[in-house]
Amino acid sequence: MTGLLILIAAVFTGFGCYHLTCAFVDVPTAKTSRMMMLARKQTGTGEEKLFDVYLTKIAEKLSFLLRLDPIKRTRLELTLNIAGIPLSPESYTMKAFLTAAATALCGLPFFFFMPLMGILVFGLAIVMWFATYYKAPDLVKKRKKLIEAELPRFAVSIQQSLSADRDVLKLLTSYRRIAGPYLGQELDTTIADMKTGNYENALLHFQNRIGSTMLSDIVRGLIGTLRGDDQQMYFKMLVFDMRQIEQNNLKKEAAKRPKQMQKYSMMMLFCILLIYVVVLSVEVVGSLGAFF
Repeated sequence: MTGLLILIAAVFTGFGCYHLTCAFVDVPTAKTSRMMMLARKQTGTGEEKLFDVYLTKIAEKLSFLLRLDPIKRTRLELTLNIAGIPLSPESYTMKAFLTAAATALCGLPFFFFMPLMGILVFGLAIVMWFATYYKAPDLVKKRKKLIEAELPRFAVSIQQSLSADRDVLKLLTSYRRIAGPYLGQELDTTIADMKTGNYENALLHFQNRIGSTMLSDIVRGLIGTLRGDDQQMYFKMLVFDMRQIEQNNLKKEAAKRPKQMQKYSMMMLFCILLIYVVVLSVEVVGSLGAFF
């Protein structure tokens, strides 16, 4: 009876500490958070888990504890802006630490009755830190790769349009209608910058945000067009070079397929051999029992 009372008291104490903590760090209730996430999902603005909502709020409150190197902070801030993650570098880093810490805390009880499992959970915590911290750089790399895959078509469109019109703003606005989602977002920003400021600066900012060599070649041609140069031959050569690069990339991807198939074939062969070894071992052990 005493143990039951202690358990009930511990549950109520934990429940009270949870609500006091939520009030202290200004975390919304579970019902409010679920309704907010449902609204975001219905409007198509994003989909988050309840754990991420709480973790992000706590990370923002504790971000003042971190002091990042100015260079690394600037680089991470640029990465977060490109990835579309509305967090400061300190909050983002603190969220990665809290994710790892929460995973590690889940592994502490295992050390009392299963130490090996506790070590595995601690290893999982390290993996979670890397996965959370490098989520933004991975998104930026994926985004850059998708944009670069669309640049040959972008260059072809500019080449075909230059014969009729040299208005760069009109060229970008025309291509925006058929652009992919990621390049389209960058074109929206660039078009807005061109309408409100200097054309060359807007194109240079466009180039710096992506950080692609292929895009730098396209921007160089567009800046030449702004300055009154005839860039039709330049874009014709550029399109030829980009198509060669695209074909080489496709050949590299095709060359990886046999190696991937070979890897899976070796795994299947190993599984088949393992089945035979297990069956033979069982038969040998059974036969030895008849001799003794």
